[in-house]
Amino acid sequence: GCDDMVSKLKNTLVVTSVLYSIFGIFMLFFPEVVSDFICYLVSVMFMFFGIAAVLMYIRSEVKTPYTSTILVLGIILGSLGIYILMNPRNFASLIPLVIGIFMIADSISKLSAALDLRKGGYINWWHMLIVSFIVLVSGLILAFNPFEAVTAGIMVIGSILIVDAISNIFTIYSYSKLDIK
Repeated sequence: GCDDMVSKLKNTLVVTSVLYSIFGIFMLFFPEVVSDFICYLVSVMFMFFGIAAVLMYIRSEVKTPYTSTILVLGIILGSLGIYILMNPRNFASLIPLVIGIFMIADSISKLSAALDLRKGGYINWWHMLIVSFIVLVSGLILAFNPFEAVTAGIMVIGSILIVDAISNIFTIYSYSKLDIK
């Protein structure tokens, strides 16, 4: 029943809070280690896909433009994987740049949504406008200052995870206070 559902929700929130806290603390205090780990993980994935594509080409009996494209893509991915493995910090600096570009695009869609809300007569349309500007400024910072943004970004994500864990604990406490029959 309802008590069972609330119990499952509490258990899920407790586990999530513990994991978020662990990841958050690790990201907050060891951002370079997290950054390097992500780069090495991406590097290994690219090398794996590259090797798989080359093997697929070698094993294919009939060589077609499709299999040739897979071979070229495999060589590019494998080479990129090796490059990232040798230069993890260079790759890490690209991550905020890409995220920044996505955030700038997202801010434009949020701005459009805010203007649509205004046209629709929604009183608090300006909330979305403020959010769009915050996302825009954050995106610009990431796009134009990616080197410092890597470490700071990981630390911010870690802080957000810790705050989310604390909010989960507050939610658990709030649900505990409810007298659900």
